[in-house]
Amino acid sequence: MATRPRCSIVGILALAAAWSASGHAEPTRPLVSVPLVVTNLRGESIRNLKAPEIEVAENGAVQKIASIVFRGGAPRRVAFFLDEYHVSPGGNTERARASIARFVERHLRPDDQVVIMKPLDPRVAVAPKPNIEAVHEALGQFDGRRGVFEPRGAFEAQYMSTAAPAVERQRAQVVRAALENLALSMRGNDTAQALVIVTEGFESDERLRSRTTTLRSVARAARLANAPIYIVDPSAKPGNESPLGERWRAMTTETGGVLFSAGTDMDAALGRIAADLEANYLIEFQGAAKEDGRFHDITVNVKRRGATVRAPSGYWAPFDVSRFTTPPRRPYANLLTPHVSGLIQPWFRMAPAEGGRTRVTFSWAPRPGRKIVPERVEFSAITFEGDLVQASTVLPLRGEADGPAETSFVVPPGPLQISMAIGAAKLLDTDVRYIDVPKLDAERPHVASVEFLRPRSLPEFKAMQSDRTALPTEIRDFLRRDRLLVRVRAFSAAGSAPVTITLTNRFGDPLLELPQLERVDDAAQFDLPFARFARGEYKLHIHVGTGENAITQIVTIRVIG
Repeated sequence: MATRPRCSIVGILALAAAWSASGHAEPTRPLVSVPLVVTNLRGESIRNLKAPEIEVAENGAVQKIASIVFRGGAPRRVAFFLDEYHVSPGGNTERARASIARFVERHLRPDDQVVIMKPLDPRVAVAPKPNIEAVHEALGQFDGRRGVFEPRGAFEAQYMSTAAPAVERQRAQVVRAALENLALSMRGNDTAQALVIVTEGFESDERLRSRTTTLRSVARAARLANAPIYIVDPSAKPGNESPLGERWRAMTTETGGVLFSAGTDMDAALGRIAADLEANYLIEFQGAAKEDGRFHDITVNVKRRGATVRAPSGYWAPFDVSRFTTPPRRPYANLLTPHVSGLIQPWFRMAPAEGGRTRVTFSWAPRPGRKIVPERVEFSAITFEGDLVQASTVLPLRGEADGPAETSFVVPPGPLQISMAIGAAKLLDTDVRYIDVPKLDAERPHVASVEFLRPRSLPEFKAMQSDRTALPTEIRDFLRRDRLLVRVRAFSAAGSAPVTITLTNRFGDPLLELPQLERVDDAAQFDLPFARFARGEYKLHIHVGTGENAITQIVTIRVIG
C-alpha cells in the first residue's frame, strides 16, 4: 500500500480531532490504569484481591474501581537499560553484569521477555531478546565508561565532543532520549513490566527550554506504559554525594518503582524487583481530572489486614483534543500522550506477505462488564517516522451492524504505533499502543502468536473450531471445568510450520500431548481439557518445525479452581 505524506494525520490527535469536527467530541474524564504491587507481611504476593478491597483517592475523593486483574502469574517483560556512560569501568561494571545474569537465571520464567539496551543501541534493541543466549551475549557487551571520553565508533568520533563538560552534557541527552524510546516501546503491553535503569546517575538541569527530553518526560512515558521504573546504582559503597537526587527519585515514585542507591546489594535489589513482578495487579478507575495533560496525584490503600501496597503517586491525564486547533507539526508528536483504554479488547494477527513484509489484521470486541459499550473504532497505524500506513473504521466482532469487523494491511517488519478513537454517539475514549511487527520469512520458524479460546459450553467449543474470528481470552488462569482451544500461528520460510504442544507440570515432566484439531485460518489448533488436572502451575511446550531448525516456546498457565 502506498503511504500518504508524513504528518498528514498525526496519531490519535487527528482521529479525535476529526470526530470533534463532526460534532461528536465532548470533554471526558480519563479512564486511568494503575499498576500495584501488593504483598503480605512476609513479602509474599497476594493473589486474590477483589475491587472492594482497594481504595483509590484523588484530591481526597475516593474513586470507584472499574476493574482489577492480577498479572503476577502471566508472562512478564523486564527491560534493562545499561547506562554505559554513567557506570564506572571495572568493579561496578562487573558487579552489574554478574547480578543481572543471576537475576535472569534465578527469577525469570521461560516465557518472560527480557530487553537489554545501552545508550547508543539502534532502535531494534527495544525488542525482547529471542533466547537466554542472546541475553547473556548482550550482557557481555556491557562496558561501563564513566569518566572515559575517548570516542568509540564512528558516531562518537564524528558527533560527540571529547572535552569533559561538553561530552557529559551530550551523554546525558543521549541517555534521556534512549530511555524515553525504551519506555515508549513498552506501551500496549498488558503484562506486568519493569524498567530497570542501571546507572550511577548524572546531574540533569531540566530548566533549559531547548531540552526536548527530560527525566520527567521519561517518567511520563513509563507511567503511561504502566511500567514501574527501578533505578539501581551498582556502586559497592555509598559516595559522599550522589547525582541520583530528587529528579531521579521522582521517576520511581511517579511510576511505582524503587531507587536503590549506592551500597545496596544488587542481588537483593534485583530479587525485590522479581518479587514485585510476582505481586503485580492492574486496576482501572475513572479519573476525577479533566483531559488537561497534567500529572494528578492519587493515593492507593488496600483494606486487608497485613497487606502492603506500592503504587504510582499519580497519573498523566491525556490532552483534550479541543486544545489543538491544527495538527502538531513534529513527526513524533503522536508519541506524546498514548495510553491503553479499558473499553475494548484489541486483537492483532500476523501472517507472512510477499517481499519479506508482514500482513497485520486488526479486530476488536468490547470488554465485558462495562456499562459503556463502544460501537466503532477509528483505527490508524503509523510508523515511528510518522507515515500513515492504514486508516479505517472497524466495527466490533459479533456486532449487529453491517460493516467491516476487521482491517488488514501489509507493512515491513518493525515497530508501529496503533492509534484508536473509540466511540458510539460520541467519542468515549482513546487508545494508543505499540506493536512490533515480526519478520515471518526467516530461515528458522517463528511463532507469531499463541491464542487461548475459552468456550463456555460443548456446542460453543465445536462451533469455535471453525470460527476464524473467535476472539481469544487475555487471561492465563483457568478453572478445571474449562476446555480450551489453543491456536498457534507459526511460520517458516516454506510457509506454515508443523506444530506440536506438550503440557508439563512446573518441573517440566510431560503430562499430555495435546490432541491436534483441524487447522483454521492458517493456524494450528489444539484441544486442552483441564478436568483431569489439579490446581497448580503448568507449562505448554510449543514445538515448531523439524530437525536442526526446530524451536520451542514455553507458555506458563495456571489452574486455580
